[in-house]
Amino acid sequence: MTETDLRSPPTLSRHAVLPQGAHPWLDRLRDSLVECGFTVGDAPADGEAFEAFVSGASVVIWALSADADAEQIAKVWLNACERCPTIMPVTVLWVPAPQPALIERCIAAGFDEVFDSETDPAMAAAKLTGRTAARTVHHSLAARDPLTGLVTQQVFFSRLDPTVRLSSRAGMPMAVAVLDMDRMRMLETTRGREVVRSVLKDVAAHLRRVLRRSDTIARLGDDRFGLILHQITAFEARKLLFQLWKGLALQPETVAACGPTTERITFTAGVAVFPGDSSDGTELYTRAELALDVARATGQRRVLLYSETAGDAGAQSGSTDLRYHRVDTANRSEPE
Repeated sequence: MTETDLRSPPTLSRHAVLPQGAHPWLDRLRDSLVECGFTVGDAPADGEAFEAFVSGASVVIWALSADADAEQIAKVWLNACERCPTIMPVTVLWVPAPQPALIERCIAAGFDEVFDSETDPAMAAAKLTGRTAARTVHHSLAARDPLTGLVTQQVFFSRLDPTVRLSSRAGMPMAVAVLDMDRMRMLETTRGREVVRSVLKDVAAHLRRVLRRSDTIARLGDDRFGLILHQITAFEARKLLFQLWKGLALQPETVAACGPTTERITFTAGVAVFPGDSSDGTELYTRAELALDVARATGQRRVLLYSETAGDAGAQSGSTDLRYHRVDTANRSEPE
């Protein structure tokens, strides 16, 4: 007897799971999905979520009785979440007849679609085809920035604490750096958004070329990048970021688009180091941002360590620590 492989399979973009023999309408939906290029699997009642999990389905459909209450609907939704493949599938409930109150409860519980016997199966299949394509794109956007190809802020923060724990276990230092590009607003005003996009793509490519594959490089926002650097001291982090700053060169076409009078593209950075600055991942990032704020307030084109901002001494009452003096955004594009 062959055992079911319970490891999470990759999500199949065109695979649906339907309840077995529930209603002729579901049979027509099955035929419509096949015409749209889907493969379709059947599952016994209450087994839809499990079958979707082991087969990597992108669509899973339940048949719900007309007298289902809110507790039953919530239970079905919980099963869908607990038995989720790599990407959360499009979740659908089928009810025998149109019932606005029941449909509202299903949508409120979290289901993507609710169909009834008056819905055109072909239209329902087309709708599910579009939803599965959009779900795949959204999942990709959550992990990968479409402009630069770097990981997103969500991935960056998910890696912070695990990296700190690994560094603690190995007894090795690590650093978190936040890079903020200089004069991007001015460049966008004078040259347009497309030029700024070209600059950000070139900067991302430069970071990937210089940094190690074990390091994390993320786009945190508009013109801001985050770095998680393994096995590196404060001195080494400063040296590395200076090399990144000094070696930053744009592609010839980007330089031409920026214009001959445009100043050299640079960045300002703040750095916090484990274990000296903090042993918590989120706090390391916050302190790197504080160091960036101080660097901005005291002059651009700088790499500043958190320890150089007076460290925790600035938290004392009456301190004049520059960490607590935010720079006006209007001055963020001025040279030092």
